Amino acid sequence: MIVHLPRRRKHFAYPSAIPDIAQVDKMNILGITVSDTLTFHYHISALVAKSARSFYALKTIYAHGLNGNATLVSQLLYASPAWWGYLKADERNQPQAVIKKAIRYGYLP
Repeated sequence: MIVHLPRRRKHFAYPSAIPDIAQVDKMNILGITVSDTLTFHYHISALVAKSARSFYALKTIYAHGLNGNATLVSQLLYASPAWWGYLKADERNQPQAVIKKAIRYGYLP
């Protein structure tokens, strides 16, 4: 992966490809997805989708009379000090909306 500024992509001269090594535009590093422009859009999108699946599973568990313990907040906050400062305003609202939804559904105090 070659890291560059998003606005300089048109003027950036990529080095020649090395055989047997794939060039990628995003990479998963210790559970955090980072793009080639050092944005975390892919990570936030995956995090929100994973949270939606967790909500569905919790609703199903509670509908059958069982208690489930949500690890939702720990998933949302994993390594957040490392990537939170790089988020745009709309990307910051998405994890906060998931936490508000968890509180509204009664999964969090």
